[in-house]
Amino acid sequence: MITWPVGVNQIIRNESSGAGRNGITSDTMRSGKKKIRVQSTSAPKPLSIVMVFTRAEFQLFESWFEGSLRLGSLSFQFPKVAGTGNAEYIILPPYQWSQYGRDTLKVTMSWETA
Repeated sequence: MITWPVGVNQIIRNESSGAGRNGITSDTMRSGKKKIRVQSTSAPKPLSIVMVFTRAEFQLFESWFEGSLRLGSLSFQFPKVAGTGNAEYIILPPYQWSQYGRDTLKVTMSWETA
């Protein structure tokens, strides 16, 4: 299991958010009302994660994302965003970053439980 890169902080900012699972799908019928059904009982939980990295941490993160996670195609282990213990997550590309301070960057990512 791939773990979070050493040397990169794991602090998730308060402006991070999540949403409930969406495991339903709907079909439009030729006649009658729309048919709604459960597509999956194990649908992923979408999360919007905000973290602040120094420039050095961001370079480590970027190398880890491109190399170890193969541009987001692989999952990684991280402490649970809500709860205790660890969980498996996937970072959905692309992540976004912006200047936050003189030597810091604010990184916004979309994660899903794997």
